Amino acid sequence: MKNDAIQAHLLTMRNLASQAANANVRPGGTDAGKGGFGQLLRSSLEKINGLQQQADQQVTAVQSGRSADMIDAIVALEEADMSFQLLLQVRNKAVSAYEQIMQMQL
Repeated sequence: MKNDAIQAHLLTMRNLASQAANANVRPGGTDAGKGGFGQLLRSSLEKINGLQQQADQQVTAVQSGRSADMIDAIVALEEADMSFQLLLQVRNKAVSAYEQIMQMQL
């Protein structure tokens, strides 16, 4: 059940990353800010996805008996979870800042 929620959050964050990357494209077709926030978000998502996959592989290895190192599997799970929670909080702050900017009167 928790894995489904994580996958749903990852999908949402990937969609936000692609929207942020598309927002940096100028009408002329050139990128306005290569290496900007969209790219940073995308690379963070890829890194967190890699951590999740690595943790899943370690847990599967422990469950199947191929590895007896349960401590490394637990550490990998916690590292992936903490990284995801950090990225989620960054996303929440960015959305909050965007909402505040949208509420400003010109």
